[in-house]
Amino acid sequence: MSTEEFEIIWEPEKSEDSFYVDLPTCHVDRICQNKYGHTNWARMGAVTPEDLLKNPHVFDFDEGIVFFKESRLV
Repeated sequence: MSTEEFEIIWEPEKSEDSFYVDLPTCHVDRICQNKYGHTNWARMGAVTPEDLLKNPHVFDFDEGIVFFKESRLV
């Protein structure tokens, strides 16, 4: 039995009324500070699977942000 490996590329659906707004860093810092008491977060495209395995985190898929539950990376 052979096993094939394949890559899935996710492309969001495009609609006329949807648009992507990248939140400024100062706004994301405030959100993280209010929720977790620190400003340890990253954009989804900037983290590696190793970062996510070592650190407890919460995804915000709508904004494309990863909030880490610890104040520093482990």
